[in-house]
Amino acid sequence: MEKLFDEIERSVTRTKHERESTFEYYNSSARAPIAALRGFLERWFESYPAHAKAHLRGLFRSRIDFQHSSAFWELYLHEIFTRMGYALEPHPTLMGSPNHPDYLVSENGSPSFYLEAILAGLPSVKDAAAEARLAEVFDLINKLESPEYFLWLEYRGRPQSPPPIRGLRKTLEEWLGSLDIDALKDAYSRGEFAAARTLEWRHEALTLFFRPIPKHSAGASARPIAVTMEKEMQILETDQDIREAVEKKAKKYGELPHPLVVAANVLSEHCDDIDIFNALFGSEMFQVAFHADGSETTKGGRLPNGVWFGKRGPRNQVVSAVLIGNRIDPYTVGTTTPILIHNPYTQSPLSLPEYPLPQALPDNATRRVRKTEGRRASEFLRLPSPWPPSRLD
Repeated sequence: MEKLFDEIERSVTRTKHERESTFEYYNSSARAPIAALRGFLERWFESYPAHAKAHLRGLFRSRIDFQHSSAFWELYLHEIFTRMGYALEPHPTLMGSPNHPDYLVSENGSPSFYLEAILAGLPSVKDAAAEARLAEVFDLINKLESPEYFLWLEYRGRPQSPPPIRGLRKTLEEWLGSLDIDALKDAYSRGEFAAARTLEWRHEALTLFFRPIPKHSAGASARPIAVTMEKEMQILETDQDIREAVEKKAKKYGELPHPLVVAANVLSEHCDDIDIFNALFGSEMFQVAFHADGSETTKGGRLPNGVWFGKRGPRNQVVSAVLIGNRIDPYTVGTTTPILIHNPYTQSPLSLPEYPLPQALPDNATRRVRKTEGRRASEFLRLPSPWPPSRLD
């Protein structure tokens, strides 16, 4: 029987290395939460259509994280829609087209809609390379022998070329060796955290700031980095991430015999209703009018840059609805529920009277979107109880 993970003896009890792929860690870890995670993912995979298992398994086992995450998202969608009572056919054939949607979803034996999965908020190739170099630095630091100290690490920027990590390791070892552990413990016991010296290390656009934290007992086994923080603000463009993902799928198909639902799992650091509705309907704006009598009036509106509404009116009408997941992964499946948002301008309205999860439906009478709470996704997923466990590390 095909399985997602190898049937091997496992002895790895450490936490995940920064540069280690997600699948490699899941496949090798002997930690109880990861074993439980493997268990429910294998149950999901057992229910996947046999003729499509090899393709999904190959992507899921990829050492490239975005491919692994894409496969997980497809597996999640198959599991939750199947458990809600729908039937899913992977990669159905479209008449006169070489493209294959991820799923054709049927309800009560009749085709209902196509479901197309995508990740929103993936880093660019350049950004991914810089993140990988930064992860390599963190992994090196975590290999450092530091029996007396943990490290509080703050950083600014990203390296554009491989940093001289051997030099960094030597600098750290010499710096930690020069510290007075007893004086630091005494200062920390009095709450005088500013007494800790700081080491600053630079390479190109990357700057690292280290602060020592005395361990309660010398030799305590744990990776040295206790806290990692970024010192500069990052500009989030979650609405643009969603916009680009949905439009990519909208442009992939012409006319379809059934409605199209784009399921976007948003990987951006922050995603809320404002980001989602800015992406779909246009960015919020306010117009202020100043009058001769000194008064002013403010009128709200939206820019014509939405997936569903642009400068010339409704657009991307082939998309009937979007299903938005907020950073759904094996850890968050028990606490996060996607929302189905219907397109009020679509040429092919989606009718799902029995759909049980949260929805946002257009209300033509009020010209607004009405949200229904629905049930939690975890009610339909075969998860360990409780999930996630109280400790995930």
